[in-house]
Amino acid sequence: MIVRVAIADDHPTLLAGMEHLLSGFKWLSLVGMAISSTELVALLGKSACDVVVTDFSMPHGRYGDGLSLLRFLRRRFPATRLVVLTGIESSVVMKGILDVGAVGIVSKSDDLLHLESAIRMAHAGERYLSPLAQLILNQVEVDASSSSPLPQLSKRETEVFRLYAEGLTISEIGERVGRSNKTISAQKMAAMKKLGLQHDADIFKYALVHGLVSASQTSRKNARRAEDDAGNV
Repeated sequence: MIVRVAIADDHPTLLAGMEHLLSGFKWLSLVGMAISSTELVALLGKSACDVVVTDFSMPHGRYGDGLSLLRFLRRRFPATRLVVLTGIESSVVMKGILDVGAVGIVSKSDDLLHLESAIRMAHAGERYLSPLAQLILNQVEVDASSSSPLPQLSKRETEVFRLYAEGLTISEIGERVGRSNKTISAQKMAAMKKLGLQHDADIFKYALVHGLVSASQTSRKNARRAEDDAGNV
């Protein structure tokens, strides 16, 4: 039986790597690729698909990313199995991924060859975790009430929060998601208020602790961000 697979990632190099890898499996048919949630949903709407392999952080599309996107895909395409490819190394995030219905997690720190097993297992309705994903989930005991690191935020607030924590300025986020600087600033402030955060430094600490970003992603110059924020708040 041929397994129909769609792949999604906003990093062209990684997407090309997955395409090259999966094209070598005769039991698999690659039905399409996407670089955003908008493209992914459009692809699934027109092409029958058994398994989707999607990046977790892919904040450029109409349907958001992260847990909100996974929930949407589960509702809209209930027969399609979900495998998540992620560079986030947080037990909280990974538990959340499984809780919303994904059946596989492959860490970007592991060999991409694990995608073969993940897709096979997902098609069979069974769970697959790559070695690092399994290690992370085994090492840390997670409070069941904390499955999502951003449980109180809307889809757009979550998007802005993550991008800001990654080092983008207000204006850069606005350009990327197609909203005004004033709107982005308001959504950032709303997210901070809901999470009980008072300063920008608190955003970075929160994001690092909850595995939303890596330390390297928060290394943009603070002076540049401060100047941008001062002109747009």
